Amino acid sequence: MIRRLNYTGRKKIPRSAVTIRLFPADDVGYAFAADFDLAPLGFPSDASIFVEAYNAASYMRFAFGTIGNQCDPKDLRLTEVTSRPLPKFRLKVVDQSRRHGLLLGVADKLIPLRPREDLANKQSLLPVDFCDLSDRIWRLELSDWPVLELNNRVDAIGEAARTGDSFLALVYPEILRRILHEIVIVLDETDPGFDDSAWTSLWLCFVCALPGVTEPPGGVGEAAKARRREWIEETVQVFCRSRRARQRFATALRKEAS
Repeated sequence: MIRRLNYTGRKKIPRSAVTIRLFPADDVGYAFAADFDLAPLGFPSDASIFVEAYNAASYMRFAFGTIGNQCDPKDLRLTEVTSRPLPKFRLKVVDQSRRHGLLLGVADKLIPLRPREDLANKQSLLPVDFCDLSDRIWRLELSDWPVLELNNRVDAIGEAARTGDSFLALVYPEILRRILHEIVIVLDETDPGFDDSAWTSLWLCFVCALPGVTEPPGGVGEAAKARRREWIEETVQVFCRSRRARQRFATALRKEAS
């Protein structure tokens, strides 16, 4: 049973202080490892540490001891968390000396790394998951945090997604268009500074940093939605221009024809 928490005065734990890695588990989808350094943040030594794994369909909580006596659980398998959508994590520091635990600090929406994945991908806007998509090459999962799913039946699909000119030109503009549609049309969010831990704000900050892209139009009603749809198309065009999508695709075609 999960105790209710008092959120008054909590600290935001920097995501950079926490690293989560996913590992395949034979009998279940995944297990994980957590690495974090909370000592510099000034929490009481007897405060409890919890790591929670979750996605849109399931949830598990793991106790990692206290600030002064950290200890990893023996079993870190995600036996009750579905492997799809890709699990995400949060770390909580809780003062449990009160009747209802006081939440002292939290790092939320932590994107897990794969065993050999570089630490630079810890803050990825678009995590990648390899799964069996039958005859499809890729799919965008938008149920919680955008995840690019790639077909693990295709050899070298990961490398093609990272460096392939054709993949960049044909796939990523559509991914961007669908993500922006989800943010500004479906979720009706237009403020890049609304919440720096929310994927919606992070994506808006990313596109608004592209040359010439302004914040999405505000307002309500169908006229406002029409302006936002136009903003989406213009933003995708800027993205393609900044990545030289047309030129890179033409070069890829010439290489295939030679």
